[in-house]
Amino acid sequence: MNIEFNAPVREVPEGIINDIKNKLTELHRKDKEISCAKVNFHKNHSGTEVDFTCEIELTIFGNSIMVGRNAPNYSLAAKAVLKEITEKVDLQIHQQKDLPEQLFTSVVV
Repeated sequence: MNIEFNAPVREVPEGIINDIKNKLTELHRKDKEISCAKVNFHKNHSGTEVDFTCEIELTIFGNSIMVGRNAPNYSLAAKAVLKEITEKVDLQIHQQKDLPEQLFTSVVV
């Protein structure tokens, strides 16, 4: 799995990046179909307030899951994104297990 980080220089603590790497690696162990992860950090300035944004986009067997969250700092934004993306991946894994292996149809003429 490829993990790509885009972040402002020296603004995102290394610990946050390592936590995200570890969590994405854990998700890849659960679902080997995850081929790519793109992580983006940026600031949003609105008047006197600054929101910190973390976005993660996963590519899973041609499908894409993207989650982004704003928070007062990068750490809180990353935690919120990781929680939601883990839930989405777990849901997708659960749905894949529920699919029947073969579909049968019969037509009476």
